[in-house]
Order: sequence, then structure tokens, then C-alpha cells
Amino acid sequence: MDLGRDEGERYFRRILELIDKHHKLFKHAIPLIASENIPSPAVREALACDFGNRYAEGWPGERLYAGCRYIDEVEIIALELAKRVYGAEFVDVRPISGVMANLVAYTVFTKPGDLMIALPIPYGGHISHGKEKWGGTAGVVRGLKIDRYEFDEENYEIDVDATRRRIEKKSLKPRLFMLGASVFLFPHPVKEIAELAAEYDAKVVYDAAHVAGLIAGKIFQDPLREGADM
Repeated sequence: MDLGRDEGERYFRRILELIDKHHKLFKHAIPLIASENIPSPAVREALACDFGNRYAEGWPGERLYAGCRYIDEVEIIALELAKRVYGAEFVDVRPISGVMANLVAYTVFTKPGDLMIALPIPYGGHISHGKEKWGGTAGVVRGLKIDRYEFDEENYEIDVDATRRRIEKKSLKPRLFMLGASVFLFPHPVKEIAELAAEYDAKVVYDAAHVAGLIAGKIFQDPLREGADM
């Protein structure tokens, strides 16, 4: 179907109108999804620059495409700042979402068929930690088997002792313990889970998407210092 100039202009104006309405909506609203952002004008300006039109595949100084000289410099600054803010020895600022970052963790620490322990969705777990049956990223994309933490509903926190008994009773052999959640009221027992994971030579990943700002501001827990591997 051919799209005439007048019709194309109508679509263009309609899209701009909808974008304007969206901005006005959030100018007078408070988003309560912790992992979303309300970017500053400076961040909006940076996101609108030409960087988004370029391939920057690989690491700074080792790109597969030309034209990344200044992108490299910005990424190096971002890497150094992230290390300082989170006290990390190694960081990667390339994942564009928490789901992408989790897939990196799954790829690094597991192979398809491995078992991961994670919070079930009814207790705040994120869909990217979920099993294949529920369309979870870990199960569908990486092929992981998923078992759950036991959960203290009254105090809304992971029950480490009950989780240990569950793993022993079912003779499970986890390779990865996932912490972090979509509904996140209190700090997770990172130290205790890290000690449990060590008994199985397993890794601990802390998905901080919903509390990263609190961690950076030093007003929540410090998962890397408490025993998380990533």
C-alpha cells in the first residue's frame, strides 16, 4: 500500500501528539515502578544524541565498527563511575535492561539444564527469574531448571533455614542462587544465602534493578560486600 505525503504527515502529527500527551501525563504523575526512570533533562539530551545511531559492538578500543572514538571515551567514564558508586571490581554498562543483565549472568555462570534457586513471582520474583512453564526468561531463553526459596509470608522475607531443608529434602544441586525481586520491601539475606551457595559451589547473583538507586545512595544493603558474586 502506497502512503501518500498527506497521509504520512497525518500519521507523523498524530504520533507527535501522542508523545506530547505521554509527557504531560508523567509530568503530573508519580510512577511507582521502582525500576523505571524519571530522567533529567541532561539524560534526555544524552539519549537523543547520535550515539544511538551507531554500532558500538565490543569493548572500548576493541570495537568491530569504526566511528566509536568518542563513544569509547564516554563508556570508559561510565565504567569508572559505576565501579566507584557500587564498589565493584568489574562492571559492564552495555546491558540495556535488568533482563539483559540477568541473561549475561545466566550465560556466565550456568549452562542449559542447570538448576537455579529464585523467588517465585507471587512472592515478588521477577519474570526473568522464572521457569519455562510460566514463560520465564531463565527457563525459556537459557533453559534453566528453577526451584524456589521458601518464604516467610508474615515477615515477607526469604526463609534461609527452610530453604536449606527444602534443597536437602529434594536432593537438589543448584548452580545459581538468584536474589532480588520486583516486590522488594526489605534487604535480602545475602550473607546467609552466600554461605548456603558455597556448600554447593554455586554462585549468587543479586538483581538490583528495583533497588539500584538505594544501593548507590548507601541507604540499603551492599550485596557485593555481603557475598553476592554479581
